[in-house]
Amino acid sequence: MKKFFAVLMAMALVLTMGTTFAFAAGNGSITITNAIAGEDYEIYKILDFTPVEGTNGQKGYYAVGTEWKGFFAQAPASGYFEVKELDGKNVVTMTAKEEDMDMPALAKAAIAYAKNNGITATATATASGTTVEFTGLDLGYYAVDTSLGAICALTNTNSTDTLVEKNAKPDITKQVEEDRDLTWGNVNDADIGQVVNYKSTVTVGSGLTEYVMHDKMDAGLTFDSTSVVVAGATAGTDYTLVTEGLDDGCTFEIRFNDAFIERVGKGKTFDVTYSATLNESAKVAHDKGNDEYEGNKNTAQLTYKNEDKVESSEKHETVTFTWKLDVFKYTMDGDSKTPLAGATFQLLDANGNAIKFSKVGDTTTYVVDPVNGTTDVTTGVTGNLTFIGLDEVIKEGNYTLVETKAPEGYNRAKDTEIVINSTLYQDNYAAEYYFVETDENGDANNVAPETIEVENKTGGLFPETGGIGTTIFYIVGGLLMLAAFVVLVSKKRMATFA
Repeated sequence: MKKFFAVLMAMALVLTMGTTFAFAAGNGSITITNAIAGEDYEIYKILDFTPVEGTNGQKGYYAVGTEWKGFFAQAPASGYFEVKELDGKNVVTMTAKEEDMDMPALAKAAIAYAKNNGITATATATASGTTVEFTGLDLGYYAVDTSLGAICALTNTNSTDTLVEKNAKPDITKQVEEDRDLTWGNVNDADIGQVVNYKSTVTVGSGLTEYVMHDKMDAGLTFDSTSVVVAGATAGTDYTLVTEGLDDGCTFEIRFNDAFIERVGKGKTFDVTYSATLNESAKVAHDKGNDEYEGNKNTAQLTYKNEDKVESSEKHETVTFTWKLDVFKYTMDGDSKTPLAGATFQLLDANGNAIKFSKVGDTTTYVVDPVNGTTDVTTGVTGNLTFIGLDEVIKEGNYTLVETKAPEGYNRAKDTEIVINSTLYQDNYAAEYYFVETDENGDANNVAPETIEVENKTGGLFPETGGIGTTIFYIVGGLLMLAAFVVLVSKKRMATFA
């Protein structure tokens, strides 16, 4: 009996078993701490304990009931124990050395036997908080199972046993990289045509199989299937990337091999990195002062199999914002602003390169198109232009709006430097932005409205406008005056000599 009790205690201390065992003594209880809300906990009484009279429950023998007798008659239990009838009871004795026993396999086999043979759990509870308690338990030896697998610590045969749930529920988190400072967070902003980098982190649970990462991208994001990297894994061996035939609306799935998940280990994490390009279908934020801008979402979720049931983690998402710039071209007619058509502009980036745009239908809206676009855009009769798909640039200087051709009869306007200032809110997946327009002294201290207004004037041109203006007339006039002076002096000198 002493030897058998030592084996049972060794089984209770195994940390890697798929389920675990606990004792309960006479109307006792088993308490599970650090429980995970929403998870199921079950206990099965495998052996009945009959104490020897006068020993206060410290001595006795274990007997197996009819429904569990078959478990001890088959491997792996049959290799460690034998069942003999004694006084009409099936008494369990040990036949193997403790060091030769595979405790994890024995524990998993016990729960599998119960489920395969329709054995009803002695008690079942779903955690509503961090503690689950089973009370009113008879003397015996119990197997404790959870919907997550293992419980990793046990006490011995006291009237009240406490088990500590150390399993972590599988989970996934997701982040996106902001290019202005190369940091990771919940939100970022980008221009159309820019590559956006993502990182998902998977946390491994225990005793669970068939991990699948599901990722769904909005239409404004084009997934690059060649960019996927799973840390510590080999494509085709440790995981399979699936991009076609998905019926859940996902852009792609990564199906992980069970051996890889087991290799990572319970409670450990691994990263999955990949990228997408913000495309011309991107949702564009445009309402100044409103932190409810619509952005381009990328959502990740993890599913896994718990025995025969597929369970899932919570969904985690990132949001990528892109901005627009409205331009109004006008001339003053008295006190009124009159729209001007025919003004051609280029929008330069921080490096002085003209950004390419493609026209959206029969409108004056232009979307960033680095491949097929053109650098020159022209105002229509409304005087309006809309540039779609801009990022907050990193370098000092930001954007420059250049009027390359003025409407006929008007002077070309001065270049306008424009700053897009965006604030990204990591806690609520939101952002806001505004424009800063440089003043006449070149100081970027004037907060401009969402629409940048550019005035054209008629009349003489001045050097600061970019043309030679009336300068040519001043030069010609000066030369004529000089010539007249020379002629006058020459005539006087000739008259003197005469």
